[in-house]
Amino acid sequence: MPSGLFICATDLEAGSSVITLGLCGVLRKSVARLGFLKPVGGGSADRDVAVIRSACRFPEDVCNLCPLTIEEARELVAQDRLSALLDRVGACFRRLRDEHGMVILEGINNARAASLFDQEINEAIAAHLETPVLLVARGLSDNGVTRVDQLVANVRTAKRSFEDKNCEVLGVVVNRVADQPFEVAQQRIMDAFEAADLPLFGVVPNLAYLGYPKMDQVCSELHAELISGEEALSNVVTKTIIAAMEPRHFLHHLNTDRTLVITPGDRDGILLAVACAQKSGKRRSVSGVVLTGGLRPDPEIMRLVEDLGAPPFPICTVQEDTFTTALMIQDIDVRMRVQDEDKIQTASSAVSRHLEHERLWERLKVPRPEKRKAGSAYFLQQLVEQARSLQKRIVFPEGEEPRTVQAVAKIVEARICRPILIGNPERIREQAGQAGVSLEGVELVDPQAVPRMDTYVDRVVEIRKGKKGGMTPDVAREWLDQSTIHVGTVMVETGDADGLVSGAIHSTGDTIRPALQIIRTRADVGLASSVFFMALPDRVLVYGDCAIIPDPNAQELAGIAWASAMTARAFGIEPYVAMLSYSTGKSGAGQSVDKVAEATKLLRERNPDFAVDGPLQYDAAIDPEVGRLKQPGSPVAGRANVFIFPDLDAGNIAYKAVQRSAGALAVGPVMQGLNKPVNDLSRGCSVDDIVYTAAVTAIQAGAR
Repeated sequence: MPSGLFICATDLEAGSSVITLGLCGVLRKSVARLGFLKPVGGGSADRDVAVIRSACRFPEDVCNLCPLTIEEARELVAQDRLSALLDRVGACFRRLRDEHGMVILEGINNARAASLFDQEINEAIAAHLETPVLLVARGLSDNGVTRVDQLVANVRTAKRSFEDKNCEVLGVVVNRVADQPFEVAQQRIMDAFEAADLPLFGVVPNLAYLGYPKMDQVCSELHAELISGEEALSNVVTKTIIAAMEPRHFLHHLNTDRTLVITPGDRDGILLAVACAQKSGKRRSVSGVVLTGGLRPDPEIMRLVEDLGAPPFPICTVQEDTFTTALMIQDIDVRMRVQDEDKIQTASSAVSRHLEHERLWERLKVPRPEKRKAGSAYFLQQLVEQARSLQKRIVFPEGEEPRTVQAVAKIVEARICRPILIGNPERIREQAGQAGVSLEGVELVDPQAVPRMDTYVDRVVEIRKGKKGGMTPDVAREWLDQSTIHVGTVMVETGDADGLVSGAIHSTGDTIRPALQIIRTRADVGLASSVFFMALPDRVLVYGDCAIIPDPNAQELAGIAWASAMTARAFGIEPYVAMLSYSTGKSGAGQSVDKVAEATKLLRERNPDFAVDGPLQYDAAIDPEVGRLKQPGSPVAGRANVFIFPDLDAGNIAYKAVQRSAGALAVGPVMQGLNKPVNDLSRGCSVDDIVYTAAVTAIQAGAR
């Protein structure tokens, strides 16, 4: 096994950092100890290194993972002191190699227009360290169409240049392919590289999502003052429009989800139109509003916006005029940051999905990871192990309920999470004694003597101040006194707990209603839904929605699908999403088929970073042979693992049929779409059901 792998881009915009990040994640599964080094970059301020370090949990400081800045390296080469550069890089590499065994290295992007020295530096480092090279080539051309002949020529040139320095070139990954349909472009590139006798390890699509800013970046870069909507600063911006017309005309241009609206600060009508559009649920979503000219909306207008109860969106104000503001937004640095966990996951998943790992392991002589086991027992084991690594605080409002007490004892013994029981401490201890279990180390919260009750009252008043009739401290305290579920919900909302599990002796409404009122739905999802994990002997499938929304419209169905894909990914399942119907493709017609087709279109417009197709019949979605016959060329047909049903009738019937007829273990319903995790139990649940639901809740909390 070689001691390193040198990843080098052939183009400034090839995206070698994305490939490096994904490969580090892939190789960590098969290499016991893996290190990372970017010999030349931004030094201690290199953002890409910071992201890879954080995502892969490398223990070294950024300055030790990127010892030289580009300016320092170029200066050394210009002074004919290449040996000094190689000595510094070699010392860092050997230290990491001795500690980790294998090191992934990322070179300087080949930017000859910026410096003639960069490629020479890459070649010299790879030759000096004797590491094989993996090239990363850019598939995205200026007009969005891949010129395969030019792509092959660029790779040949780079490969020959490395080989002239006695470097071994393993092959190439083509990144950022934007051609549609992707599968056709992928095959065209594969055929061209095979004809040119150039080893190809993967073709990765252009991930447009990585190039979109978030509202917190917009506010920061513009030095904007945030007026409201702080909880939605993670909203992604996919399009920017300037609203300089009457609201009735402006709404016709609000035709893309995740839109940022820029408008003068005195255009109250635009602000109200945006709020109404978000409230309706039938309009495209708005990520935020930037008010220009240093003008603030009238307080009465802001109160009216809040009273509408629309999903929150950031509203901020800047001093600059509208045109200048729009230009500034175009210049925002959209590279991944350490806190952009969604973008990091997007990049990692895409690389994992589109690279040929088996061939790469063979060429690197890396031992292959054990084949992943399947089945319900293994799935439950994975749930426990994943939750155990997180150690989240999960609150159980039904603390005096016997099954809950027994489940918490098992949870503590298995170290699945840190449970909190709400109830009369004497009664809880009495139940534990009768069951013969220990609750040592379990936090008990007496609902009659909650330590932070005043804080909880204030928080309920703040959240529910727009409620009809208003919310006063006395009403809030009375509401909290009504149910321990209310107390537990506010504990989660304020951060005193990470998630909540309830429902052993309460209805679904009793558990979910307070969560919708206090924790509320995520702004980027807009609705709460659920999934079941269906653990079969050979695989785990995700079914949604089978418990919450009776008859979702197209937009709601798209939201369910997106949330279900994110839930699957949080549990280690890379989503291939099938939008189910009684028709595949255009073989049938009808209102239900049209709804599924529209939902699929809406989901794709959200720029999902996962595979999705629909309408698909269930057999075309799950059976490879039927999928090839009914929907040839589909990225999902025959390989789906996330199944989105058109309504609650279909979903509920399907999950129970599979559970009872195929002997599948059904874990759920798992709630999704809330800002923080809350999960509902069946009133007929077993002790083990509570244990595994707690594990699921902990994993959801860890994936936030």
